[in-house]
Amino acid sequence: MKRFSHIFFLAALTLVIFSCSKGGDPADDGGGGPHVVTPDDVTPPVITITTPTINQVFLNGSTISITGKLTDDYGLYRGTIRVINDANGAVIVNQAYEIHGLLLYNFSLNHTASVAGVTDYTVTVAFEDHGNNIASKSIKLKVNP
Repeated sequence: MKRFSHIFFLAALTLVIFSCSKGGDPADDGGGGPHVVTPDDVTPPVITITTPTINQVFLNGSTISITGKLTDDYGLYRGTIRVINDANGAVIVNQAYEIHGLLLYNFSLNHTASVAGVTDYTVTVAFEDHGNNIASKSIKLKVNP
């Protein structure tokens, strides 16, 4: 029985490793690692941002929790969560993800607000799947001193 579980584990691990591999040079996709393009995948990922809510107001020093989920019919590839200061375009948060092949991914990221005056932020979640389909969703919020 123990031998069977080891064989099953190795088979599953091999499947995971090769499910995103296109062979050849792993840098062919821009340096992000092995990636297979799925030409049958014509539907972009679906992004749901649970928090923050649209136009939510935060106080300086409070935690902005960015949560939600990503789904895709063939499998997610990579993406980012960004927080931008709307007044000057400064990137406050830029969290990159590479999550080959998952059909569902729940994301959660926290940022502590630090502003001198009233500041508008844009939170953007953007993700790509294995069919090179890209989805993006943004939420505006405000931080008061």
